[in-house]
Amino acid sequence: MTLIIALLLAGVLFIAAEVFLPSGVIATLGGLCLAAGVGVAIHEYNIFAGLMAGVGGLAASTLAVVLELKLLPHTRTGKKLYNEAASSGRAVETGAATAVALVGKIGRAATAFAPTGMAEIDGKQYEASCLDGFLHPGDALIVAGRDNYKLLVKKAAS
Repeated sequence: MTLIIALLLAGVLFIAAEVFLPSGVIATLGGLCLAAGVGVAIHEYNIFAGLMAGVGGLAASTLAVVLELKLLPHTRTGKKLYNEAASSGRAVETGAATAVALVGKIGRAATAFAPTGMAEIDGKQYEASCLDGFLHPGDALIVAGRDNYKLLVKKAAS
């Protein structure tokens, strides 16, 4: 009986850990532990005991995951673990309208370009690629155009 409980408990803990360390491997290991617990229950007792062990293990696993996903984010510890900030899905705004408005503007390299880096233009930072190759931080640059996801810049005449 101790082995059955240990296998079921290990399975529930592995499945619960999958929420924090998602890979599929840990949940698979948890599922194998649950299956082994059911197998041992069937072998030592009967099919009904195995069925009860399986239902109990799945119910406990479901409860653990629901508690982690619903209650944990509202706790003090959970607020440190979960990211609540919204994301637009873009690193920087370099849409067609923005890029057209920036062409010809002079800015400076906020980071080193080798050949990509961050350009500061009118007080805002944009991801950019330098057509001339390497730029040092602080070097003057001019916006030449736009690629799919970044600005294209050239070294400005000093």
